[in-house]
Amino acid sequence: MDVLLALVVVGFVAWWVRYNQLYSSGAVKAPFFSFGSSGQSRVRRVRVAHRPAPAAAKNSRPMSQVQQREIGQAVSKITRYTHNYDVSVRLLHSTHQANMSKSLDWCAEKVIGDIIRDRR
Repeated sequence: MDVLLALVVVGFVAWWVRYNQLYSSGAVKAPFFSFGSSGQSRVRRVRVAHRPAPAAAKNSRPMSQVQQREIGQAVSKITRYTHNYDVSVRLLHSTHQANMSKSLDWCAEKVIGDIIRDRR
């Protein structure tokens, strides 16, 4: 009987910890129980921007480490000009989709040239 009670208590504590994690991430609207509450429910609204992944990320074919390194180097070159990693990835991806026959380095140089040209 004591073992069963201990299992129930451990199960409840594990569920409560998980529920609080979901609440803090915004997946659950109201806390189940919290210490030191002021009597009012602390409902937080969390806005999460959802942007679909680029089409290249949806491929089921894994990339080699060499390809990942090339992409990382190309994105880092572009990031020096955009100062934003996500923007750099989107620019490189869209340029590479428009020019599939060109190399990744050529696409990175084209993006950098376009950024410099647009700043004039």
